[in-house]
Amino acid sequence: MSGSGMEKGLRRSLIAVAVEMAVCGTAFAQAEPPSEVEAPKVVVTGARAALAKSLELKRNADVIQDSISATELGRFPDDNVADSLTHISGISVSRTRGGEGQYINVRGLGSGYNIVTLNKRILATDGDGRDFAFDVLPSEVISGADVMKSADAAQMEGSIGGSVNLRSARPMDNPGYHASVRFEADHNDLSRKDGGKLSGVVSNTFNNNTMGVLVGAVVSKRKVRTDSLGYQTYNADSPGSYDVNGDGVIGAGESNLLAPCCISFGSVFEEKRRTALSGAFEWKVSPTFKMTADALATRLDSPQVGYQQSYYIEHAPDRWSDVVVKNGLITSMKIADLIPEMSNVTADRVVDTRQIGWRGEWRPSNELKLTGDVYRSTSERNSGGKDTFVVAGIAGHNTGYYKANNGAFPDIRVTLEDGRDLATELAAGRLGNKDYGVHFAGLTGTNIKDTIDGAALDGRLSLSSAWHIDAVQFGASATSRKKDRNSIGNEKSGGACQYCDMYSTTFASLGANVVSPMTLPNYMRNAGGSFPGSFIKFDVPAYLAALKKLDGQPKPDGGVYDLSKSQPVFVPTDSYAVTEKTATLYGQLELSGENWNGNVGARLVRTRTTSRTAIDRILAIDDPTPNIPTSSPNITYSEAEPVSEEGRYTKLLPSANISWWARDDFVVRGAIAKVMARPSLDKLAPTRTDNTLDRSYILNIVGDAKLKPTEAVQQDISVEWYYRPKSAITAAIFAKQIKNFVTYQTDEHVDIGVPGYLYTVTHPVNGDKARVRGFEFGIQHLFDNGFGFNAKFAKTLTKAYQGGEYVGQLEGVAPTASSIGLLYEKGGINASISFDYTGDYTQSTNVLAGYPNKVDSLTWVTASASWDITPKITLFVEGKNLGDAVMRSNLGRSDALYGFETWGRTYAAGISVKF
Repeated sequence: MSGSGMEKGLRRSLIAVAVEMAVCGTAFAQAEPPSEVEAPKVVVTGARAALAKSLELKRNADVIQDSISATELGRFPDDNVADSLTHISGISVSRTRGGEGQYINVRGLGSGYNIVTLNKRILATDGDGRDFAFDVLPSEVISGADVMKSADAAQMEGSIGGSVNLRSARPMDNPGYHASVRFEADHNDLSRKDGGKLSGVVSNTFNNNTMGVLVGAVVSKRKVRTDSLGYQTYNADSPGSYDVNGDGVIGAGESNLLAPCCISFGSVFEEKRRTALSGAFEWKVSPTFKMTADALATRLDSPQVGYQQSYYIEHAPDRWSDVVVKNGLITSMKIADLIPEMSNVTADRVVDTRQIGWRGEWRPSNELKLTGDVYRSTSERNSGGKDTFVVAGIAGHNTGYYKANNGAFPDIRVTLEDGRDLATELAAGRLGNKDYGVHFAGLTGTNIKDTIDGAALDGRLSLSSAWHIDAVQFGASATSRKKDRNSIGNEKSGGACQYCDMYSTTFASLGANVVSPMTLPNYMRNAGGSFPGSFIKFDVPAYLAALKKLDGQPKPDGGVYDLSKSQPVFVPTDSYAVTEKTATLYGQLELSGENWNGNVGARLVRTRTTSRTAIDRILAIDDPTPNIPTSSPNITYSEAEPVSEEGRYTKLLPSANISWWARDDFVVRGAIAKVMARPSLDKLAPTRTDNTLDRSYILNIVGDAKLKPTEAVQQDISVEWYYRPKSAITAAIFAKQIKNFVTYQTDEHVDIGVPGYLYTVTHPVNGDKARVRGFEFGIQHLFDNGFGFNAKFAKTLTKAYQGGEYVGQLEGVAPTASSIGLLYEKGGINASISFDYTGDYTQSTNVLAGYPNKVDSLTWVTASASWDITPKITLFVEGKNLGDAVMRSNLGRSDALYGFETWGRTYAAGISVKF
């Protein structure tokens, strides 16, 4: 580097040192900084320090990167790590029960296009795929997170949207003794339930700061309620055509109709109990060798129980009247012989997630550094046969009325055979065991175990900067991952429907007390529409005990009832085992010159997968009661046939990054790379399901071992102006040319070998290609008077092609995401509010006969305030979802509702004590 380059590099280093000292709460050094970057002497702590540190991480990164950091030891900006990540430009989340962020999207691309690691190690998951569910991880175990938006050869492969690396705290990050305890209580205004959390962390270094230990623990319990649309399904073939005006002729506007089939909605209660224990031990064994051992163990015990009301309004001969059609959708009708059903749905989700690892760093010489890392990560959930789906209904020639609404729930009204109004009777608590009869008793669930073993060896050799080469990075890694899913249930065996359509056999006639009325405050808030606002709940053990009383009685189709035949059994056709082994080699050159630095390299990736499952075939269908919409046909399946498939591929992933410092405070970065994302693990196993029991002749083929990884060539340009310490204006543009993205293809009227029936078959395919373009803008400014703001905006534009034809927007991509946060921190008073916005997007381009699933926009509002009553004691209050946001989706038109969830607002208050 020339003398001028060295001088400018020195000035940048001085600025970095000054900012870091400010972040740590230390005054600037006595030496005068260069006059052109003169900065005020400001000491920052808490949220301001976290923002300043995150900005410095971005500034010093070798790639285009954004970061978030803990506000203090054991305290992350939000209770949920996913929610904290939404403050980064281009990040949005999908939410689970209670409104918690669960999966993240980076630059609009869904969780399947991204990879999440902890300390650069893959995290095992309890889901069917490889997407990491953030709700299993308490935020207190994380000290920060980095989102790498451009790639280099040293990065772990597997991401097209962005790589997210979570960082756990280390004792030597902040030498000395530090300890704190934090307690908070919370209240949700939808469920009117309370919860609480207790967390603590202690860290200490000793032996002249050559050893350090950190231990943290979290225990929490929250009670949440989610009111949601369980499902609203539509049918393009039934009726298909309908003589609306009754003139005996199918005229204009009466053919190719989309019709509602079934709707189910209600409330889901969940008690989320989380426990976590994390620890790290660091030891500087010698001046040339350092090692770190760390471990994390979390348990999410989160049982759910849902109470749903269901209405099967599907078409049957002479069933509909007073039909109204609007632009090809049947929006209103009167329905004969409607059985109003109620169901109780429970889910048993207990997830144990663990990661243990060892990392060693050895410097055999001043020029060479070698780093080794080994780890194991596991996630286990045992829910097989523990989930329930039990249904009861009111027999009789009941009459229903359905009317779709724009942007809201439909109007639903039912007049019972004896003239009573269903909603009125439910609200008065007059419906019970004498009215409801038995129908469906599903006992299901899956056992999932995910095990990942990984090892990596990395090296860096410093050179004499000849030919602008400062150093060579190199390394090798290997992982072995096995995901086992064992499905246990009674639906495929027919045991769930052994008692179907026995609505006239009421619980009172069986001498059982199963049904009790239920009315909830704020039921289906913000849903719109008119429908019964009260419902019933079941005592599920009493329901099953009542069925036992039918043992030995004759069945209409022959044989006798036997409850033992309804017990859950292993379902090989819904189970799979996927093994994935990877091996990588990489090499990378670190480059620099006058006012610039960068890297160029390549990563060689070899992947081998083996999947095992079983397949059965539908041999025959006997439908003895086709005119009873809630009945189920008898299905004859072949014996399950084991299937094993293998796949393998080798990919070379080159990359290059360059940063040009036009001034000491202004940098332009450019990057280009080839990247890849592996198919979801469940999409590698060719399991299949069918909806024949519901008289919907749809065959869903879930996976295909022949699927290729999704690949992309991406380009990034970033401009960053650090116009004063702790403040910056940044902008970036990016483009990705994607090929082989995984999507689902729907084929209509397919002969699968069942006499008399044609099926709609959906199956995964590699799409031809997709183009992604976008830009990001961010500004962070911290005033000297304690105020500050942080604003981000991202826009992503996509085009997807399949079969050589343009098919629309790439699925699951949120085109717009933005965030703005305002804060004040001075004199022991801390306050902040943030608004995180995700624009509307297409979840799937073809959920039914070409109709898309479009998700509406959502704004998530959080706020917090705290008071340091002493240097070691802090009182705080927080609010989440203060705007009472809801999730809503439709079939590309506002009167075709497809999804809805409302979670309510949550308020918390507590105390934090440092020791």
